Amino acid sequence: MLNRDVERFYMSKKTMTLYLIRHGLTQQNLERQYQGTKLNYDILDESRELILHRRDRGDVPEIKSLWVSPLVRARSTATLYFPGMTQHIDSDLQERDFGSWDGLTHDELLAKPEYVEFLEKKFAMTEIPGGESWDSFQGRLERIILAIEEFAKKSPDQFPLALVFHGGPIFYLTHRLLPEGHPFSLYSCKGAAGLKMELMTDPLRAVEVSELFTDKLDLEYTPFYQEY
Repeated sequence: MLNRDVERFYMSKKTMTLYLIRHGLTQQNLERQYQGTKLNYDILDESRELILHRRDRGDVPEIKSLWVSPLVRARSTATLYFPGMTQHIDSDLQERDFGSWDGLTHDELLAKPEYVEFLEKKFAMTEIPGGESWDSFQGRLERIILAIEEFAKKSPDQFPLALVFHGGPIFYLTHRLLPEGHPFSLYSCKGAAGLKMELMTDPLRAVEVSELFTDKLDLEYTPFYQEY
């Protein structure tokens, strides 16, 4: 079928909406430091301002369920975007533990051969010194995929579902839920930004995807948000 016929075919069937939202920016993000689970900092005031402006303008989607990483930056972001909603906290949504790389910048790490391998091989990198293994990181995100699919089958009325979490897991989930070569596969998400996905099951996959918050506010035209 042609692409437009494929789209009509899928949208004629029932899909469920999933939002993938990255936490707002922290000072460590601005300093280009790796920030996993050890550096558990809150978001910057500028990120709070941006989220509140989006909320006031009515740009934030309506959801029925909210799953959140336990790290402070994710919980703060979820509270700002979805005030008063119950947050289902799931440790499987955490960023990867970057071990001895936590707090170091890209430039500082370039002298380390294992870091260069990490950049070159993406998903083939298994070990980070003192950090979480690739198998562990991959395993818990596969559990998230299974949990979303089970939730979609058992409680479709509880969608749209939003996940508020981190750049690394978003990078992985877009790789898994979208076909290879898709423009949003391996998506590098900016702070407080995200994607909207229409999902189907058996297996869980995204059949339509678009970026959130595309009506730009003044703050988003500054280097603060254009570069992070």
